[in-house]
Amino acid sequence: MKKHATLAITVVLMAGLTTAFWDWNEFDLNQKGQAAVIDMEGQIMPSSSGFDSGTITPERVSDLNQDAKAQGADAIIYEWNSGGGAIVASKEVKDEISSTEIPTVCRFRDVAASGAYLASLGCDHIVADSVSMTGSIGVTGSYFEFTELMDEYGINYVNVTAGEYKEAGSPFQNSSEEEMRVIENLVDDVHDEFLGTVESERNVTQEDMEDISTGRVILGFEAEEKNMVDSLGGQRTAIEQAENLTGKELETFKVDEEEPFNFLELLLIDSEFSEIFQETPYPMLAQL
Repeated sequence: MKKHATLAITVVLMAGLTTAFWDWNEFDLNQKGQAAVIDMEGQIMPSSSGFDSGTITPERVSDLNQDAKAQGADAIIYEWNSGGGAIVASKEVKDEISSTEIPTVCRFRDVAASGAYLASLGCDHIVADSVSMTGSIGVTGSYFEFTELMDEYGINYVNVTAGEYKEAGSPFQNSSEEEMRVIENLVDDVHDEFLGTVESERNVTQEDMEDISTGRVILGFEAEEKNMVDSLGGQRTAIEQAENLTGKELETFKVDEEEPFNFLELLLIDSEFSEIFQETPYPMLAQL
C-alpha cells in the first residue's frame, strides 16, 4: 500500500515538474520580441517630391509604421534628427505616432526641436542625450517682399482683391501696420496652441512653461529637469525603455524606406512647384 502511495506521489511530482518546466519555457519564449528603429531625419513637410529622401512627412511615417508592424515589431523606436518644419505636418506626424497600437519611444540625437519636439509628444516615452538640442518652442512667420526690386525695374503691381486683409503678406506690396498686426496675431495664435499642447502632454510647471515659451533652444539635461523628456541616454536607454513598456527582451531591426528613382517626376518637378505657388500666390510661410 505504501509502495503504491509512494509511486502515485512520484508520478504527481513528476507531472508537476514537467508542467512547471513547460510553463517556464513558454514564459521565456514569450519574453523575446523585436523593436523597429525608424530614422526621423530632415525637415518635416506635408509631402515629398518623390525623390527627396531628406524629409519627414505624415505619409512616410504612416508607411514606416505599417512596415514595422508587418515585420512583427513589438515596439517602435523613432530616432530624431530634425529641427522641425511645417506646422500641420508636425501635428499630423504626432498623430501618426500616437495612433500606433504598439509601444513607442522617441530618441533625440543631435537635434529634435520645434516641430520635431511637437511630433515626439506622440511617443509613450522620450529619451534625450544630455546635450541634445530640443525646445525651440516657437513659431516663425515669413514671406518675401519685392517692392524695392520692382521700383528699381519700374514694375507696377495691379491686383483687384475683395477682403480687407486678403493680400496681407503679399510679396508685391508693403504691408500696412494693421496687416502686420493681423499676421502677428496669427503667429501668436499658433504659438499659443503649441504651448498648450506641451502643457497638456507634459507635466511642466508654470514657471518652466514661461521659460519654454521664449522659444529658446534647450539642451537635453535641462529638458529632463523641466519634464520635457522622460530620461537621458542613448540608443541602449531607448531600447531598455521599450523593453519596460513591452515586458519583453527586444532585438532591434531597421525599417528603411526605399524610394525608386522616378524619371517622370524629375521632369515634372518644376511644374509641380509652379502649381503650388499658383494656388497660394502670396504664401506666408509659418513654421515650427
